[in-house]
Amino acid sequence: MKNKVLFGAIFMATWVGTLIPSAFAASPCSVGQKAEVVWKEKWYSATVLKVNDDNCYITYEGYDSSWNEWVGAERFRASFEVGDAVRILWKRKWYKGQVLEVSNDLYKITYDGYDSSWDEWVEPSRVSR
Repeated sequence: MKNKVLFGAIFMATWVGTLIPSAFAASPCSVGQKAEVVWKEKWYSATVLKVNDDNCYITYEGYDSSWNEWVGAERFRASFEVGDAVRILWKRKWYKGQVLEVSNDLYKITYDGYDSSWDEWVEPSRVSR
């Protein structure tokens, strides 16, 4: 992302080419959300306990609270399960859909209102809540 100054305010230009005021940028997480957090190049399952601006306070599944920590968006990715309602990015536009399957680092999704010929496997970067 590139920061741009426009009329004295800082804006972030997202990769899709739109300008979003950084003050209105969404937090990468919400309390209670299941997620994956990268630590030393490996992804671990976690749950969000608190949110503060762009940071998420998480607890790692299977680890005691001494491992809880604040993480930024660069270490965080949402985790979805079969049946979850999601938004899917396709050709610079977000579409509503649902997760059909989960395999490794991919999600098989179906688009709401479209037949199964549009179902596809997508990377996590194309899926959001």
